[in-house]
Amino acid sequence: MVRPVHQILIVSIAVVVLSLLYFLFPASTYHFYPKCIFHEITGLYCPGCGSQRAVSALLHGHLLEAVDYNLLLVVSAPFILYSAFVFCWNAFSERKMRQALFYSPTFVWMVFAFVLLFAVLRNLPWAPFRWLAP
Repeated sequence: MVRPVHQILIVSIAVVVLSLLYFLFPASTYHFYPKCIFHEITGLYCPGCGSQRAVSALLHGHLLEAVDYNLLLVVSAPFILYSAFVFCWNAFSERKMRQALFYSPTFVWMVFAFVLLFAVLRNLPWAPFRWLAP
């Protein structure tokens, strides 16, 4: 079994390498990044479409550009970072922090509904919904 400290090290190395990749070779400029299979097949945008370009934009400090590519990623980033912080804190601290919010069934269903709603709305052809498309 992999210990939490080893998990943190492995994930940290992966995050640094991927961050360098997306920083040095922005997804909006370089086209060797994988394409969305859902979009390629259906022509519709999935909730993740534009995320690679949004990550590149965030790494370059272009918040509004990132929002334009994928609002959902930008909105969820603080939650992801908070969860990563709590995981690291719990791996190294005697006093454990709880993430009760993330394990609440209500929160999980709300996130599911929000992601589903985002997926539907970003494919509608009228303003302001078309602004959600990447």
